Amino acid sequence: MKYLKMFCVLVLLLALAAAGAYLGRFELTRMNDDLPPFTHAEGETLEFMVEMADGAHLFTTAKLPGGEGPHPAVLLRSPYAQFGNLMRDQLCGRFARYGYACVYQDTRGQGKSEGDWVPMANEVSDGRDTMRWLAGQHFQNGNIAMVGPSYLASVQFAVAAAGLPPEVKTFIPSVYTTDLRKVVYSNGMFRHETFTAWSSMNRGSNTDVEGTGEDYQKAIRHLPHNEVDTEIFGVEMPWYQEMIDPALFEASFLGNPDAELVQQVPENLSVPILMIGGWYDVFLGPQVDDWNRLATKSDSRFVLGPWTHIGSSGEAFEIGNAEGGLFQWKEMLPWLEYYLKGKGEQPTPGMYAYTMGVNEWRHHAQWPGKVVEKKWQLSDLADSKACSGGVLGDQPSTDQVSYDYDPLNPVPTSGGSGMLAFILPGYGGAKPANVLQEGFCERDDVLSFLSEPLDEATVIAGEVAVDLALSSSAPDTAFSVKLMEVFPDGRAINIRDDISSIAYQGNRLQPLSYQPGERMILSITTWPVEWQLSSGSRLRLDISSSDFPKFHAHRNRAGPWAEQTGTDIATQTLYSGTLSLPIRP
Repeated sequence: MKYLKMFCVLVLLLALAAAGAYLGRFELTRMNDDLPPFTHAEGETLEFMVEMADGAHLFTTAKLPGGEGPHPAVLLRSPYAQFGNLMRDQLCGRFARYGYACVYQDTRGQGKSEGDWVPMANEVSDGRDTMRWLAGQHFQNGNIAMVGPSYLASVQFAVAAAGLPPEVKTFIPSVYTTDLRKVVYSNGMFRHETFTAWSSMNRGSNTDVEGTGEDYQKAIRHLPHNEVDTEIFGVEMPWYQEMIDPALFEASFLGNPDAELVQQVPENLSVPILMIGGWYDVFLGPQVDDWNRLATKSDSRFVLGPWTHIGSSGEAFEIGNAEGGLFQWKEMLPWLEYYLKGKGEQPTPGMYAYTMGVNEWRHHAQWPGKVVEKKWQLSDLADSKACSGGVLGDQPSTDQVSYDYDPLNPVPTSGGSGMLAFILPGYGGAKPANVLQEGFCERDDVLSFLSEPLDEATVIAGEVAVDLALSSSAPDTAFSVKLMEVFPDGRAINIRDDISSIAYQGNRLQPLSYQPGERMILSITTWPVEWQLSSGSRLRLDISSSDFPKFHAHRNRAGPWAEQTGTDIATQTLYSGTLSLPIRP
C-alpha cells in the first residue's frame, strides 16, 4: 500500500508537471523569441461553419482573449489542413494572449470545410464572404487585420481584390506576390523545386505529406511530364495541367477575372500594409514589383531579409541577426498595436533590407536608391572550361567556345532563390540560399569567367543582367547564368542566378521561333539583390544550360515542354557576352 501511494503521488506530480509545461509553453516560446510580455490570458474558443454565397460552409475557429470584449481581430485562412491544429493552437494562442481575437479558417475543400479544393479558384469570393461574416461578429471591435505567409498571404490579396470593408485597417502579407507570371516560370522554364513539390503535397483535399516526396522525385524526371498527376500522384489534377502548359497557365490560371483583380491590388490599395520577404524566397522578384506599385507605399513597410520561403538562411554565412521567421513577431506586434489598437508610434515606412555579404540591416526610404551601371566583358572564351582562364574584364572576346548540353545529365541546383522542396520531409530538395559552390569546374558543360580582385568594397543593389551572343544546334534550348563572389580564401558563394529558354526569352507570352545555328543575343535579368562585395574578392560568372531541379531540364526540342517524350543533346556556342551590375556609389 505504501508503494502504491508513492506511485500515485509520483504519477500526480508528473501529470502536474506536464500540465504546467503545456500551459507554460507560450511563456517559454515568448521568452525564447524575446517578445514583450503577454497582455491577456487565453479565453474561450468558438467554432463556426461559415456559409459562403454558393451555400458551401467553411470551418472557422475563433480563439478569444480572456476578459471583456470586443477585441481587435486577426484573420488567417489556410489550405494546409496538415498543420491546421498547430496553427490554431500556437499562432492563435499567441495572438489571443496579446489581446487579439484570432480567427482561423480552413479554405474551401481543406480541413473540415466543404467544397472542392482548387488552388486560388474561389479565394476572392470566399474571402469576401468570410470578411463580411467576421465584420458582423460580436467579438470583434471593428478593427481587423489579415496575416500569414505564402498561400495565407495570397488570400489576403484576394480579400483586397474583392474590396476591403472599413473594418480592415491593415494586413501583413509575407512571401507572396499578386502576379505569378515570373514565379511559376522564368523565361519559359518551369520551377520544379517549388511548384511540382507544392503540387505533390497538395494534390487533393487533406493530403498526407508523408511519402509524397518519393512521388516528387519521380515526377520531376518523368516523360512526358503531363502524365505525372495520374501516373505518379494517382489523381487527376486539372489545375496542375493548366500550370505546366504555358499557354493554359496564362489563359486559365492568370487570365481569369479573379486573378486579374488580384494583380491590380497594389495600385488600388487603400490601407497601409507590412510586407515581409526574403532575398531567397520563391516570390521575391514580383514581390519587389508589388512594393514599387503600392498605392500606400508612403505609409507601408517592407522587411526584406536573408531568408528562404520559411525564414531560414543559407549555410554559407553565419547569420545571427536575422531571426524571427516569416511571421516576424517583433515587426508584426508593433504594427498591429498601432493600426488595430492605436497604441505606440507609427512604424517607420520604407524598405528595411538586409545587405548580404556584410550581414547588416539598412533602412531605405527608396530602394535601391541611386545606382550606376558597371559592365564587364566576357573574354578568353576558349579557356573558360574547367575554370581555367575565362575572364571578366574590359576587353570583348575575340574567340568562341562550344559545349554539349545533355538534358539527361543536367547541372545540379546549388543554392539560390525560388525553391520549396527543401522544406518538406522526404523530398530531397536542393540546398537553398547561399551555398558554397563546389564541383562545377569539373563539368564540360559549365563555362566560368573570373574578374580581377576588387580594389574596394562594392555594393550591388538591384538586378543582375547578362547579355550573351550565342547559337545552338537545337530548335529551342536554355541557357543559365550564376553570379558568385570568390573570396580571397577561395570560397565561391552564389549571389544571383537565372535561366532562359530561347522561345520564351524576356518572359514573353508567345514562343519565339528559332532556326538552329542562328546567331542571336539572349538577355537574362535576375531578381534583385543587395550584396556588398568585399575588397580583394573577385566576381565569377558561370554559364551553362541547366539548373535542375530548380528548373525543368530543357529537352532541346521546340513546343510545350510537358508534352515532350524524349530528349536531344544540343551543341551550344558562345561568341561574346556582357555582365552588367547596378552599383551603389
